[in-house]
Amino acid sequence: MSRLVDAVRVRAATARHRGGAVQCPLCEHGFDRFKDEWNRPNALCWRCGSHERHRAQWLLLHRHRPELLEDARALLHFSPEWCLRDQLESLSHLRYVTTDLDPAQDVELRLDVTATGLPDDAFDAVICSHVLEHVPDDAAAMRELRRITALDGWCLVMVPLALDRATTYEDPTITAPEDRRREFLQHDHVRLYAPDIADRLRAAGLDVEVVDLTRELGADGAARHGLLASDLIFLCRPA
Repeated sequence: MSRLVDAVRVRAATARHRGGAVQCPLCEHGFDRFKDEWNRPNALCWRCGSHERHRAQWLLLHRHRPELLEDARALLHFSPEWCLRDQLESLSHLRYVTTDLDPAQDVELRLDVTATGLPDDAFDAVICSHVLEHVPDDAAAMRELRRITALDGWCLVMVPLALDRATTYEDPTITAPEDRRREFLQHDHVRLYAPDIADRLRAAGLDVEVVDLTRELGADGAARHGLLASDLIFLCRPA
């Protein structure tokens, strides 16, 4: 019953906010604005629920670098969000595999990103978005991403970023949920990344291209799709 109620609410909100000011590239619906999130305005798609980072990823993969998906044969997606999962599962040429450690999540594999147990070069495409900030040993996770990504493949990494910081902030003595929320933005985050995450990824053996879609699209394009300047995409390839 609750699913039906939720579906009715989504349909009503979608109709109520239909417009041409903004557009979600995932569901391709237009609205007068995006829905506010608890901590920021103009964040969520009324229809598919996409956040800014999901729209940025799909714009990159579907419109700006379509060859990334066209050339991929198998893609591993850590902690997949529904809006992206729905799109990627529809690609007939792609073997799409989902993974999450959370037993409550409906995924195919239960993998620890620091030690997946997968063969070397197991996937020629990997998406690891908003995962590493939860992982105490992110260096091990990055090395594992490098190991399971095929030599001619790619790995897309995103994390919450503090653009005003020069270096990533972490302190293992901060363990209380309320302290982590204050220092790292969320109760289950173990660090607050700065753009120097690119250096950490390079240290793990990855070539890193930093993609800034807000700059590529310009102010109008970024506003139309509801993108954030802090949602840099780290497009990595084995070095």
